[in-house]
Order: sequence, then structure tokens, then C-alpha cells
Amino acid sequence: MSKLSMSVVKKDPELIVYMFICGTLSLLTMLLMGMPQYLEQGWAVDSEGQMTGAFMAFTFFGYMFLSIVVTFWNSAIVANSHIRLTGGDPSFMDGVSAAMSKIHIIILWGIIAGTVGLLLKLINQAAREQKGGAAVVAMILSAIGAAVWWMMTFFMIPHMIIENQSIGDSLKSSKNMFFKSWGENITSGLGIGMIGGFFVILIAIVTFVMMVALGPMWFIGLGIGAIGISIALAWTNAAEQVAVTALYLYSKNGEMPEIYQNFGMTHFHMDPTVA
Repeated sequence: MSKLSMSVVKKDPELIVYMFICGTLSLLTMLLMGMPQYLEQGWAVDSEGQMTGAFMAFTFFGYMFLSIVVTFWNSAIVANSHIRLTGGDPSFMDGVSAAMSKIHIIILWGIIAGTVGLLLKLINQAAREQKGGAAVVAMILSAIGAAVWWMMTFFMIPHMIIENQSIGDSLKSSKNMFFKSWGENITSGLGIGMIGGFFVILIAIVTFVMMVALGPMWFIGLGIGAIGISIALAWTNAAEQVAVTALYLYSKNGEMPEIYQNFGMTHFHMDPTVA
């Protein structure tokens, strides 16, 4: 599953470009969010170095924008993947156009997902500040909450972008579809993550060797390594969205997309005799 999902990205390299654009915008947003506090601007921090209400509001809106950016480009990947997996040959603008046509719902869902993500982050941070048994219980509850949210929203984007459903209907459909094929969803994500992690570690090792070998020119090796790791991360993230689209089609139609079947993969499930 992981290998074939990555091969789809190879057929459509614009998916990696989507991820690079998403990553660049996300990085710029985070830098802008942190800049006022780093520069200790008066409206951002008070005389005691604490964040002001204005800066907290600024950070909140920045976090929402970040969530919308990620949702938009993930939606573009899902749209392009759906075209490819149903026999089409998508272009760069196909995914962008599909996401733009649903921009209103993408913005709404980005704000909802961003707010929930921020709340989960704050709960996790508060749990870490507890002591003793209370800290353990709080962290467990925080982890459960994050896992439940991830499961309920796993297929949100396909239902919003492909099925053209509302937020409420997409959430309901996403939850039902996930629990219909929960094993496939979890194992596919783990597989792609492991492959991506392997390549990132391998590139990091090669980068270190190049930096040592180049001596005074070590920065050249660092630059090459940074580019390699960026491509590996972009490829992995794009492949994860391709897998979501493939599993969406599998859950909906009862069979894997044709491009997977051509490589002998007609179904995908956890085998209890192996587990």
C-alpha cells in the first residue's frame, strides 16, 4: 500500500510541489507569528515579558490561517489523486481548481480543525504541568481525545471535496467510513510514515558524511541534505493523502483503485491470522 501510494506521487510530481508550497506558506506563517514576541514589540509583550491579549489574538488567527493553508493543499492533493486513481491524468491546476471551488468549506473546516487542534494542544500542555497521578490521567485523556478526533476526521477531505458534502455530513460519513475499515487506515499510515522516516534518517546520515568530507565547504553538504530531506518529507506527506483517497475509494466501492489492482493489490485488510 505504501509503495503504491508513493508511486502515484511519482506519476504526479505536482503533488510534491503542492507540499512544497504548503510547507513554505506554513513556515512563513509560523515565522510571522513568532516575530513580534521575538522582537519584544510593545503590543505583543508587556513590561514583564508576558504575552498581551492582542498578541494572543494575533497568534490565534495565525494558527487558523495555518490550518486553512494545510487543509487547502491537502484538498488539492486529494482532488488530483482522485482523478489519477479513477483513470484520469490530472494537471497541476486540476487540484488547485478543485480546492478553490470549495474554498468556503475549506476555510470553515480549517477554522474548526485548527480550533480543535489548538484546544488539544493546550490540554496536552496543561497535562504536562500536572504532577503525580493527575498528570498521567490527564495525558492519557488528552491522547485519547486526539486519537478520537483523528479517527473521526480521517476521511473528511474526500467527502468535502469529492462528495461535495457539508461539514456535518462529511464528519458523519468520515466517522462511519473510518470504522468500516479502521485497520487499513491505521496500517497504511504507519507504513508510509516508516518508509518516509527511513529515508529521512538515511539522508541525514549521508548529509553528515558529506559535511565532514567537504570540510570548510560543509555548508554545501548541509544544503544538499536539507533539500533531500524536504523532498522526502513532501513525498511522504503527499503519499499519505493519496493513501487516504485510495482507502476512501476502497471503502466506498469495495475494491482497490485500478492502478493498485494492476500491481496485484485487489484488496487491503489486516489479516487476523498474521496479527
